[in-house]
Amino acid sequence: MDEPLSNLDAKLRVQMRTEVRRIQRRIGVATLYVTHDQTEAMTMGDRVAVMRAGVLQQCDKPSVLYNTPNNLFVAAFIGSPAMNLFEATITEDGSLLQLGSQRLPLGEPL
Repeated sequence: MDEPLSNLDAKLRVQMRTEVRRIQRRIGVATLYVTHDQTEAMTMGDRVAVMRAGVLQQCDKPSVLYNTPNNLFVAAFIGSPAMNLFEATITEDGSLLQLGSQRLPLGEPL
């Protein structure tokens, strides 16, 4: 199915997500559901594939995508509100994290 709910209003989309999921489980058939709406993907999919420019970035259970993204693209894409990302460096000995003007001890060296 290619964006089957994209033209529905928000309330009807929520109802239809539940209905499509119920029917799909009842008939027990694998379904490929294409959407740009991450909420639909994460709520309806048993496995979700995240693609960027036609290249697969990660494919896994929604909980795995959310908790352990494979790369920065997946981390920034998944979740609402979006994950906050910060650029930081780790000292050569692995003992400190430099985040802006802050220097945070890491405990055990990495």
